[in-house]
Amino acid sequence: MNSPTTACPVLRISWPQHCPPRDDPRWNEWLTGTERAYAHSLARAEEHLSARKAAKEAAARLLGWPGPPPWQDMEIRRRTDRAPVLTVRGPLAHWMREQGLVAPHVSLTHARGYAAALAWYPSGKER
Repeated sequence: MNSPTTACPVLRISWPQHCPPRDDPRWNEWLTGTERAYAHSLARAEEHLSARKAAKEAAARLLGWPGPPPWQDMEIRRRTDRAPVLTVRGPLAHWMREQGLVAPHVSLTHARGYAAALAWYPSGKER
């Protein structure tokens, strides 16, 4: 497991065809309402849902979070013509402040039934 002091990026690959269907109630646990609404507004919603879940998994692992990802404390936001941004809140944000950590950058990709995400610290911001 990567420690919070590791500058190496973390890659998480997810296969949407093995993920729950777009209307499975588990997406309510993994993604915020905003994330679900965004993904459901697009073609191939399962890929968009899976990419967001993968990004949260990669970010939690990079941060060194001690346990399962705090799903609702992380949100992948996207504005038109902008890269996705990870925002944090709640206990995760508090823990990150205590650890002296910043929110990692994330990159998401998906195509033809596959999704992947990468999380890394901004240059010079790793602990």
